[in-house]
Amino acid sequence: MTKISVNGIDINYQEEGAGFPVILIHGLSDDSTLWAPLMPEFSRHYWAIALDVRGHGHSGKPDMPYSIQLFSEDLLGFLKKLEIPQAHLLGLSMGGAVAQQFALDHPEKIRSLILLSTFSYNDSDLRDTFKMLRKSLVRGGFSAFFDEAVKLVVTPEFASANADAIAEMKEESVRINSPTAILHAIDACMDFDVKDRMSQISHPTLIISGRKDVLTSPHLGEQIHRSIKGSEWKIMEGVGHNLLIPEKTSELARIILEFLGCH
Repeated sequence: MTKISVNGIDINYQEEGAGFPVILIHGLSDDSTLWAPLMPEFSRHYWAIALDVRGHGHSGKPDMPYSIQLFSEDLLGFLKKLEIPQAHLLGLSMGGAVAQQFALDHPEKIRSLILLSTFSYNDSDLRDTFKMLRKSLVRGGFSAFFDEAVKLVVTPEFASANADAIAEMKEESVRINSPTAILHAIDACMDFDVKDRMSQISHPTLIISGRKDVLTSPHLGEQIHRSIKGSEWKIMEGVGHNLLIPEKTSELARIILEFLGCH
């Protein structure tokens, strides 16, 4: 584990490879280990850096209001500490929201943007989903939250075929996560809305949605695509919210690396 102090907290991160930096930002209740399937492939071509967002993984988890804006400012401080003047930014779900916020606030720091299974605002379905997840966390702790979340991020077929692996993941997630911090992160996601500012983003942008995503419906990816001039939008078949499942890792890596190779 490598940690640096940013904005009054320790930020934990993992890095592999060398060259131009690609910053990887995970989703709600995940951590930097989410990117383990992609790190070896990315690190062959780039300096791949995956961090634990405030309130997640082995980074600091202060009991205070969180916001996507705060996560974006943490990222700015993180890049400054690592003396990175510019990077490709890759975010999944909540991490994609952070990437969008950062692109709007600090456009000079980004070369390109890759947004996976994400949103620029809460439509009524997403807001209801966040409310449900929040309620499960308050009533039943992280264990109950995990049980509800897993139904949203992988397909039923994947869940039944990988029950043992998911059970192990749940045990580790319960051990590492702070219910209070995750509650603050849910609130940050619910407050996020940059829908009307998205057309200001002019970076080369790749948006990827899972056809079976029931958490961030593909139409939310389409909205981002329509808002960012010249952006690319890909839909991956046979996969839900979590695009980093073993059966899809090589396809996902190929799509992203082809995009990065052009920018």
